[in-house]
This record gives sequence, C-alpha cells and structure tokens, in this order.
Amino acid sequence: MTNINAYSVLMFIANIVLAVPIILAVLQQSKASMNIANVVSVVYFIISISFFSDDFKAFFTKLGISISPVAYAVIAVFTFMIAKNFGELKVRNGMRKSVYLGITLVALNIVDFFIVGNAALIPLFSLTWAFVICIVVGLMKWNVQ
Repeated sequence: MTNINAYSVLMFIANIVLAVPIILAVLQQSKASMNIANVVSVVYFIISISFFSDDFKAFFTKLGISISPVAYAVIAVFTFMIAKNFGELKVRNGMRKSVYLGITLVALNIVDFFIVGNAALIPLFSLTWAFVICIVVGLMKWNVQ
C-alpha cells in the first residue's frame, strides 16, 4: 500500500510537468514541445514499470488505468505521431491527432471513475485538464492550413 500511495503522489506532481509541454505544443503547433512531452511520457512509462514491476493487479485495482504504464505508452505513441506531423508541417493532421489523444485519455479517466472511484481524481486534477484543452484547441483548429 505504501508503494501505491507514494506513486500516486509522485505521478500527481509529475503529470503537471507532462501537461505543460502538451498544452504548449498544441497551442503553438510546436514539434519541439511535443518531443519534450514524448520523452517525458517515455520516462514516466519506465518509472511506472519499475515502480510496480511485481504487482500490476494491485496497481490497476487501486489506481486505475489513467496513471498506469498503459496510459503513458498511449501518450508516448500519440505525442510521437503528432510531433512527426508538426515536423512535416502537416499541422491539420497533427491537430486532429491531438483531438484523438485528448478523447482517448479522457475516456480512460472516465473508465477509471467507474473502476477505482476517488483515485481517478489524481489524474483528473493533474493531467486530464490538459487533454480537455487539447480537445478544445484541436477542434478550434481542426481545419487549419
């Protein structure tokens, strides 16, 4: 139980660090900021794996999917694809993928509300708000040239 409590506090603070480059990348259509988010999410993926390498069942039953290695792997894949699109100046595709990123991660948080209840508030207050901003900005710039 101590590992789960320590991990949730660590990831609450760390998710705020991850949210900032994601928001900046979407607002500015910036490849560099999205690459920073990609590296940070890969590091968090490794931290998550090492923190709960022996007992994933306890992890999912106590904290859910939203701050699990699964979520950080999804973030890493999406941020890589978005950064690639921004780098190739395919901003429209990048903005559309940012909407899909936001929808996917918000859906994971909603699923966690039904699975773990109050523990889903950890990613909600630390990271999900950034994905809501991604959805809003992505929809506003859905057809940007």
